[in-house]
Amino acid sequence: GIVTAVDSRASLGSFVGSKTTQKVLPISDNILGTMAGGAADCSYWIRKLKAEIKRYEVADGSRKITVAQVSRLLADYLYGNRGADLSVGTMIMGFDKYGPSVYYVDNKGTRVAGDLFSVGSGSTFALGVLDTERCEGMKE
Repeated sequence: GIVTAVDSRASLGSFVGSKTTQKVLPISDNILGTMAGGAADCSYWIRKLKAEIKRYEVADGSRKITVAQVSRLLADYLYGNRGADLSVGTMIMGFDKYGPSVYYVDNKGTRVAGDLFSVGSGSTFALGVLDTERCEGMKE
């Protein structure tokens, strides 16, 4: 399975703009995205992905898009806009016919598959917790 944890704080430097920001965003019924970076940039690209997935699934009614395809689509969009000074660091994760998968995608179009990522302003704290508490093959 996949475990996702995010904070709910939207920060502007050292200023906390909101303590109740939703940072886990559904992309489809089996794929989620997380937000780190500029809220407007992240939410725009997640909405664009949702629309593209719907178009894909309508055009090819029998097949569901895979997590890898969604992450590649986002990486391609962001790579094409790499000079636009976007602020996006997101994880695309979900479960498809290949099983669970997680990808990190950033505003330069970098796309990395993995099983453990920590992204955003709280990432150093999260990595500390993950380094001390996570065990391979965890069941609980």
